[in-house]
Amino acid sequence: MDRKKPLRDLFQKSWFGLNKKTTIEAIEKLTDHLSDIQLNAALEKKINDAEVTALDIKVQELTEEINQKYLRVGSYIHLKNNLKYRAFWAKYGLYEEDAKLESLTSIPVVRLKLGDRLIADGLLTQEQLGLVFEQQQKVGGRLGDIIIEMGYMSKKQMEQIASNQPGHGRLGDMLVDSGEITQDQLNKAIEFQQKSGGVLGDVLLALRFIAPEKLYRIIATQSSLGRVGSEFSFENTRKLPEQLARKYDAIVINEDSNRYLVAVSAPLSEEATQEIETYLGMPIELVLATRDELEFFWKSVYEEELMLESTQKLVEEQPQNSAHITFTKPQITIIGAMALLFIVCLIWSWLVTLIVVNLIVQVFYFVMTLFKFITILYGTRDKAQLRFTPEEIDAIDEKKLPVYTILVPMYKEGRVIPQLLQNLERLDYPKSKLDVRLLIEQDDIEAQEILHNMDLPAYYTTIVVPHSLPKTKPKACNYGLIRARGEYVVIFDAEDRPDPDQLKKVYAAFLRSPSNCACIQAKLNYFNSNQNLLTRWFTQEYSMWFELLLPGIMQLNIPIPLGGTSNHFKMSVLREVNAWDPYNVTEDADLGIRLYKSGYTTAIVDSRTWEEANSQVGNWIRQRSRWIKGYMQTWLVHMRNPYRLWKELGTKGFLGFQLMVLATPLIPLLNPLFWVMIILWYGWKATIIKQFFPGFIYYSASWEFYAGNFLFVFSNIVGIYWVIHQLEQKKETVFSYRLVKYALLTPFYWVLMSIAAVKAAWQLVTKPFYWEKTTHGLSKPHHENGNGTGKFVDHGGL
Repeated sequence: MDRKKPLRDLFQKSWFGLNKKTTIEAIEKLTDHLSDIQLNAALEKKINDAEVTALDIKVQELTEEINQKYLRVGSYIHLKNNLKYRAFWAKYGLYEEDAKLESLTSIPVVRLKLGDRLIADGLLTQEQLGLVFEQQQKVGGRLGDIIIEMGYMSKKQMEQIASNQPGHGRLGDMLVDSGEITQDQLNKAIEFQQKSGGVLGDVLLALRFIAPEKLYRIIATQSSLGRVGSEFSFENTRKLPEQLARKYDAIVINEDSNRYLVAVSAPLSEEATQEIETYLGMPIELVLATRDELEFFWKSVYEEELMLESTQKLVEEQPQNSAHITFTKPQITIIGAMALLFIVCLIWSWLVTLIVVNLIVQVFYFVMTLFKFITILYGTRDKAQLRFTPEEIDAIDEKKLPVYTILVPMYKEGRVIPQLLQNLERLDYPKSKLDVRLLIEQDDIEAQEILHNMDLPAYYTTIVVPHSLPKTKPKACNYGLIRARGEYVVIFDAEDRPDPDQLKKVYAAFLRSPSNCACIQAKLNYFNSNQNLLTRWFTQEYSMWFELLLPGIMQLNIPIPLGGTSNHFKMSVLREVNAWDPYNVTEDADLGIRLYKSGYTTAIVDSRTWEEANSQVGNWIRQRSRWIKGYMQTWLVHMRNPYRLWKELGTKGFLGFQLMVLATPLIPLLNPLFWVMIILWYGWKATIIKQFFPGFIYYSASWEFYAGNFLFVFSNIVGIYWVIHQLEQKKETVFSYRLVKYALLTPFYWVLMSIAAVKAAWQLVTKPFYWEKTTHGLSKPHHENGNGTGKFVDHGGL
């Protein structure tokens, strides 16, 4: 050992701060020493962090192992119960006899259910659980609440058990964990949802991956709610006021000594629950119900209120717009006074009187002919219809598409139901956003049985309309509309074949139209035009009406009498105007007038719905007489106060109303009188006819006869030609130009119209609300345009 080292260190330290070299060396040593300390600390921290990370991983592994063991225990208990109590589970619908029990390792890992856990923990026996399930199957509700009510456990014990139950996860994960759907199905549903939006549950139902009952059972578990049972005590249960029930979509279905069971479509807020409990004066338990179950509850509890709204709401809130009275007392007085005046004038001078009447009629014919010609010219404008390219439709973001309600009223249409469902399934619209409501009359047992035996997707709802008067299509539509969910709503008839992209086109049309546009009317035409001469005439008439006349009316901005199908409405506006008049047998035309009176407009979209043209004369007359009778009703309703109508419609709208609504039944009623006079004059030169047409009246009438008839026939020719030309531009050959020549025989078609008009006038007095049933399904596949190939097949002949 160097004994001098301490002295040297002491000597050097004595020079520290005095000698520069010594000071620098000392600082360097201190710096090196500090660096060593920092390095050692960093290494030690790194080692500690690694140990902590390893411990964290170990904790996660142990936690996962514990969870897996816990879930595995649940699987073992679940398997044990299935094996031991197979008959017991089958009794309550919780076990399928034909299910194959695979090896233990193939059993899906499931969360331990409350009942299984209570049995495993010895808190409940199997027999007790069976009684609990039996009670739950009857009245519904949560399992835990029923166990407490039956005295098997205290509320405190149940709360402690529930607090230790695993938390509920996302719906999709719960469905996969429970084995209701596969992971692949969940992935497909999520992919669909990412493209088209919507609620996952609705997507799963639309894709038919799960039944509504199973889905709602899992949703109930996720929401900590019970499910509805199978027994209900509507008669002995206090019911909510209809407005309160509608506000929350909640219906009391059962009650006991200390609570009410209230069926809901979704969990209610605390405020809503308190409001219902305040009214009932007792606590409530919410139980989840499927849409079909809620429809059943609403019909069972509130049928009287629903029927009253369907038939009387317009009468009560807008009696001046309802056809529940055909002729008002002032109208009867005016009609009687005019008839008396006419008789007096005939007595005074029958010839002068008839000449004046003839002159008035000739002026009316002339004005109507001119109006129709001008309207058709306006209808040929490009902007008369809202048109969209395929690229514009493809560019629509499906996530933004709203829920769309489709009402399909039908009566005795069992034969066309399969074709109807095929046509609806062809619609290019996210099925999870459809609300299809099939409206069946109570006495139409055949249709009810057909639909009951069909496995319809969940977005279909079959609604049986209770019997009541008037028994009309608009009443059925009102009934189906009450609980409709869509932002938009459309009516399709049972035989309708709408273009697949029609709903998307209407959505785009509403976006392009001004905010006061409440209705988009699609164009109608016939898929069996080449069946016989009658269907060819019918096709020509519809082509002119929907392709040229209605678009022209839209351009002139006058009231539009809507078509009976494929008219799309904003739901909010439709409810605002009290929907359809159940007493009007041409409810579509009346609704178009009421929308105009309320300040709303209608537009025509370039999309077609193909219908079945009546191919039998008797069937055609029944349908046409109902239409004409409805126009008569509409005119009488809105002309109860002509001055008020003029103020509501304006001068142009008032005149347009007369030319569209009054002329439709009046002209076919007047035509036979002049046809008889023409036959008498040209056949036998009856001198009395000459007296009715003195001087200029004869020449004006002659011009009207030739020019007017030419324009009316020509308009039918133009209409069908217009359709064929437009379809050719889309490379669709639905019609042949051979169809045009049959327009030359249109005057014979007018004879049928006059027969129907006379029948309509008679029924207006004797049976104003009687709905003449039109039979559909009379065409055969070889009668249909395109014959299923998209190409026209002309079978020739009349």
